[in-house]
Amino acid sequence: MTEKDTLWNRFIEEICDRDASSLSPLQKKAVLCFWYDSEMQNGGHSGYLENYPDTNPDELEDAILTVGNKEMADNYRRAIAYSVEDDFEETDNAYYDFEPSLCDCLEEFVWANKDIIFD
Repeated sequence: MTEKDTLWNRFIEEICDRDASSLSPLQKKAVLCFWYDSEMQNGGHSGYLENYPDTNPDELEDAILTVGNKEMADNYRRAIAYSVEDDFEETDNAYYDFEPSLCDCLEEFVWANKDIIFD
């Protein structure tokens, strides 16, 4: 296992399960993106919105912009604003087509900010 792989596992085990109030702003952005991506991989936007109904949309959008990119953030906004009509099909499919994926972006973000994330 590479150092990068080990760090990614540490992020999941040590940071992602912390109470949100104990996270630094940068950690929180990374964790928000982790849980969003995890739910997207398991149930799409409907699953995410069902399991994380209290997420502040502005906060998640900002996290996606920080970790991922504007196209991903815009897709999230479209999903919460308009996609109930098509059962999230268009926005879910768009999410799965992103290259690099949000997960790939997050892994790079964690690696690039390891000194801050693992303070």
